[in-house]
Amino acid sequence: MVRLKTRRNPFGKRITLTLAGGLLSALAIVPAPAAPSGPIEVDVKLVLATDVSKSISDEEAAIERAGTSDVFLDPEVVKAIQSGPRGRIAVAMLDWSTTRMDRVVLDWTIVSDKASAAALAAKIRNIPRTPGERTSISGALQRSMLMLDSSDGVIKADKKVIDVSGDGPNNDGISLQHVHDTTKNNGINVNGLPVMDENSDGYYEDLDKYYAACVVAGKGAFLVVVKSYRDFGTAMRRKLVIEISQNETQIKEALGLPTGNALLIKTAAGTPVPAPPSLPQRPEPTYPGGCDKYGGYGVNGG
Repeated sequence: MVRLKTRRNPFGKRITLTLAGGLLSALAIVPAPAAPSGPIEVDVKLVLATDVSKSISDEEAAIERAGTSDVFLDPEVVKAIQSGPRGRIAVAMLDWSTTRMDRVVLDWTIVSDKASAAALAAKIRNIPRTPGERTSISGALQRSMLMLDSSDGVIKADKKVIDVSGDGPNNDGISLQHVHDTTKNNGINVNGLPVMDENSDGYYEDLDKYYAACVVAGKGAFLVVVKSYRDFGTAMRRKLVIEISQNETQIKEALGLPTGNALLIKTAAGTPVPAPPSLPQRPEPTYPGGCDKYGGYGVNGG
């Protein structure tokens, strides 16, 4: 408010109010800042889909949660996030088991720098475990795809990814074979993180082959096998860097490949470069007995 000095002018107050009213009128015609038009654009939109079925103990679930949280505190992950043209990604989390018990435990969150990554890490660490029963990978994939597609009006991404981590094959819900076959070419990458800890009650000997043939889908999709729950965070970090980084050197390092000209020479010569153990594996064409070998189509598998 502009104040006008007066010498006890009986009209002073009126003049002051008149000037104030004029300023308010002028402010009223100044247009307000325009609201953002259209969806927020990010480089990657990512659903972290975590198995919480009965075969996973509370201790194992806690290790997974802590490992996922710690990933976003890693400078290499922040570097990967910032390597894209927009320098940001969107992350959501789904706890899954039996379809009717699936729960979105973290809604879409934008991550663009160290501070926002640390804030996300704190949120993840404090999310309590969701109760679970059987293992419906098919239901988890359907719910994750819905999360990705239904949010397009708010968040638009160049790349959509579903990270599925779990310790067993599909034994509930609709046909995983059907979901996998219809997911392969829908523009969404499904990457796997099968947990194969021999000391765990939920251990499946060939879960890596099952995930490679029945879960992983999309162009460039892959899986990283977790041999022990204590290595969950390390495997998740490696997978995230490969998924979201657009820095070629950083991706090669995560893949365990040479970063110099030697790789180009070997590739040009047609000599395959073997991936170190437990590093990313590519999809397999089929699984013996099919993706629904262990059940599905409801609790009784029939």
